[in-house]
This record gives sequence, structure tokens and C-alpha cells, in this order.
Amino acid sequence: MAESVEGQETRAVLQIGGFINGYGPTIGLQQFDYILGVDGTPFLGTAKQFNALFAYEDEEDAAAHVDETWILTVKRDQTAFNISVTQSLGAKFDEVDADAHPMSETDLAMLTAATRSGLIEYMVFHDMQKNAELVDRSKSLLAMVCPPFWFLNQRMPEAALASVLAFFVALTVHWILGVVFYLMLCIYSGREQGNMLVAFMSFRKFIYLQTIVAENELSAQRTVLSLDSELFFKAPVAGLEQPRRRKKKRPPVGVWHFLTMGCWRMSGVSFWAQCRAAF
Repeated sequence: MAESVEGQETRAVLQIGGFINGYGPTIGLQQFDYILGVDGTPFLGTAKQFNALFAYEDEEDAAAHVDETWILTVKRDQTAFNISVTQSLGAKFDEVDADAHPMSETDLAMLTAATRSGLIEYMVFHDMQKNAELVDRSKSLLAMVCPPFWFLNQRMPEAALASVLAFFVALTVHWILGVVFYLMLCIYSGREQGNMLVAFMSFRKFIYLQTIVAENELSAQRTVLSLDSELFFKAPVAGLEQPRRRKKKRPPVGVWHFLTMGCWRMSGVSFWAQCRAAF
């Protein structure tokens, strides 16, 4: 790469002022987010220096690093989190004085977490009621060996049931057809498991929020709740603390509903006439 993080002279924190293309919003970055560091190293420099981290000298250099990823530590409001990027963010940056935005202990802890091995990338989804779910983007061998069990492990019971029923239907036609179907299912699930997860979340009418890199699911859920306190995990990991939701009161029904909802609004009949008709 053209430049490294070390040897920076300009002490400026980069704040996202806007986006030139759609890559940044696709991974969940937002305007006014701060870039704290790259691969666990605090970044203090100019926008030009930051973009140079993702630039290559020529096409051969780019081809040699086609699978390279970087872990960015980002801060939104008072919450720091890590995300994985594979290219330049395509963002416009504002250079903010670093002395005016010192890093807190939680920021430094998130930078340290970015250097650890075995980090997992999660996609964050939520429905209209703000029920949140995480989708593990890491490749799973189980998806290629036994797709129905992988579907269940990923909380996709409908897909598991459909795959089992389709397999038995093919098997009843001819055992060779059943074997061919299962092999095709294994190959497709192994190659397209990420797209299948996203498609299933869309089928359940879940909205994509952003990606997060964390050591485990518990850490990811905690970060998500810090980013949006209105979200709620119906399947929380053991150890997660989140406020309980209050149950909404059901509207009154029956005669009392008839009396309290103002049936007198009905044209042509008086309130007392409505009451006599009801009883």
C-alpha cells in the first residue's frame, strides 16, 4: 500500500461528512461517524493519508490483495464499534482537531479488540417492532454437509422444513433424484449461504441496519444495543442485559368498548337508543 498509519504528522480525527458512492452506507456507516483507527492502530491524519491506505500501486498489486480486509474502529455518538472493510469508503471527510476529541477508555478497548484473532462479522437486522437479530457472515461447513441442520442453527425453521419435504418428495419419485437433489442443495447452500441468509431475513420483513465485527455474539449484541437503545433481542445470548418491554394494553372490547368508544357518533340514532339496542 502507498502509505502506512505510522509517521503521521497531522493530528486530526476524520469525521464522515458525506458519501461519494454507496459502499459506506452499505456496510452501515453514517454521516458524522468518526474514524478512530485502522486494524487496532489509532489513526490521526488527513483524508488523503487515510484513502492512501486502500490504494494500490498497480493492477497486479491490487490482484494480490483482492481478499484483503481492514478492521475500522468507528465511533457514533458515544459508542465505538468495529467494522470490516474491503475497499475505500468512498466518503468525504472533515478533519477535526484530535485534542478536542480525546479517546475514552471504551474507545481504546475497542481498538484493542480489533487486533484480536477470530473476529466474527455480523449483519444486524430489525423488524418494524425494533426486534433485532444478528446474522453470522462467516462460512460454515455445516451448510455444505447438512443444510437442514444449518437452517435450524441460523433460525430458519421454514427453510429447514421446506428442504426436508422437497428431499423426501424427490426421494419418493426415485432414489437417484433424491440423491441429486441433496447434492445440489449442499453445493448451493455452501456457496450461497450468505445470500440465503439475507434473502430469508428479507422474507421475514427484517430491515438491514449495518455490519459489526466482534469477538462473539454477546459482544455484538451489547454493541448493537449501545448504538440503538430501542432495539430488542428476542433471542438474547446468555449474559446480555436489556430492559424488558412493557406489554401494550389491549383496547376494551364488548359492551364496555361500545360505551367508551362513543357509539353516539353514529348518525341518525341517539346514544340512549344505542344502549337500549345493545341490551
